[in-house]
Amino acid sequence: MQYDYGLINICQKGGGLMGDYQLFVLGSLGLLTFIVVILAVRLKKVLGTMQGMIISMFYGMNVGLTAGVLLGVTYQGELFLSTILSMAIGVFAGSLCGLCFGVLSVLEGVMAGLMGGMMGAMVGEMIRADQSISLVQIFLFLSISTIFIIAIVKTPRNAKVHKKKWLLKPLVISTFIAFYLIGGNSIAEKNRILGESSSSNSHHSATSNSTEKLNKEGQIITIDAIDMKYSTNKIIVEKDREVTLTLKNLDNIDHDIEIKVSSLPNSNESHHNHQTGSNVIHLHASPKSTETLTFTPTESGIYEFYCTIPGHKEFGMIGQFIVS
Repeated sequence: MQYDYGLINICQKGGGLMGDYQLFVLGSLGLLTFIVVILAVRLKKVLGTMQGMIISMFYGMNVGLTAGVLLGVTYQGELFLSTILSMAIGVFAGSLCGLCFGVLSVLEGVMAGLMGGMMGAMVGEMIRADQSISLVQIFLFLSISTIFIIAIVKTPRNAKVHKKKWLLKPLVISTFIAFYLIGGNSIAEKNRILGESSSSNSHHSATSNSTEKLNKEGQIITIDAIDMKYSTNKIIVEKDREVTLTLKNLDNIDHDIEIKVSSLPNSNESHHNHQTGSNVIHLHASPKSTETLTFTPTESGIYEFYCTIPGHKEFGMIGQFIVS
């Protein structure tokens, strides 16, 4: 397998099981919230209301953004679900942090968590799975940086640095955080590689409204388009093996599917096939109709498929086409 299995399950439909990477990020946020609250409880007599509001706003916003991007990609196509979940996580983290400093800090944490969760979910809905990894790591690092914010705001304004070694502490903490993120992400990806390797070797995988059959001659993929959604948002095929892709349009409006992947057309191409070029697969189906296209992918990788009709992609008709 030549593609990165670490990205395969980032984008799943609503109701899908959480993968190792998602659990790692959410678990990290939970652990961080516990640490931040402990620090806030210990320092609440030193910190004033304004400092508490700053900490609650900063933490609630970044936790909301982290959870929003993560869940927005995980439940891509289910924007309402991802928005509600991410806002709930942001509000919980921000308000719990603000609870140590008073009502104003709680309100600041709640509003920041709401805003961060909403914006993060919208971003996660619009970007690809591979792009989300970097954003999640950035926002997670910013969430962890709340510890530095607490250290900064608790320092008296006129305090002087008496030792030049003061820089060592933040450097050591930053190094530890970097190793934690890199190490945790690597472990999550390794675990997922094992799981995906075993599952990709199976002859078929079940989905609620679609069928995927592999045989000696080729690979048969059937996707239903219904209620402005594809019946699956993940297709796994093998390189240099013929793929027969069928699009069943069960709606009363036109739908199509386009994949920008290097491929060879079938020699017996019929009038149902709409292959616009060696790097673009395009299949269009009129209302209540079925169309089929046969091709052979020639390059491994993770590609995006979506409906090109205006507004349909934004509505959730999008997914991953994975060539192993």
